[in-house]
Amino acid sequence: MKSKTFLVLMLIMLLLTACSFPFLKKVPTPMPTPTPDLSMQLYQGNGMSIYLPPSYIAEDIKTQLPNIIETITNLIGSGNSTAKDLLDDLENNVAWYGYDGGTPAVYPTRLVVIKNKTLANTPVSLLTFALERFISGENITVNSDTLTVNGREMTRFTYSKEGNAWVAYIFKAEGQLWLSVFITTPANLAVSLEDYNSSIGSMIIDPVPAE
Repeated sequence: MKSKTFLVLMLIMLLLTACSFPFLKKVPTPMPTPTPDLSMQLYQGNGMSIYLPPSYIAEDIKTQLPNIIETITNLIGSGNSTAKDLLDDLENNVAWYGYDGGTPAVYPTRLVVIKNKTLANTPVSLLTFALERFISGENITVNSDTLTVNGREMTRFTYSKEGNAWVAYIFKAEGQLWLSVFITTPANLAVSLEDYNSSIGSMIIDPVPAE
């Protein structure tokens, strides 16, 4: 069932951020730290590129894979064929992974971008419903809306409470579903949301080669 595939993808995305960013822990909320250089820099990823402040630092997802795979396998079991297919191709599904070096080192803003071909033909509305059901089961309140940036229509989810905040984006392009999430603090989310929107809207997706 494709909705289950989507939930596994979301689990992977959240685990990717959790590996280096304790967003589930209660921590003091720091004051927002503006990026010193407001110009944007083009970062190359796997099958895409994105404009971000030059303070962002890309990381190699390969160093995180063993812990991520072990954690997900322990949670959903090794016999889940859908999860196994996703995990086997996890490295190729992660399009970009890194953090903003201009935010506080103890709580840096982190970005992960994931692509998936399996869900490309599933309506975004169905995926949105599945995600909302999944999130509501975790006893948290998430806001969702749709927006268009640079001609790209996407669904956006935002969460902000106490010391934790994140914003996730879903859209389709070049025959794939794209999931992107910024993990940050409530203070930084409040002052940087428009910048996050612009960065996701600036993504350049590589054309799919003709078969």
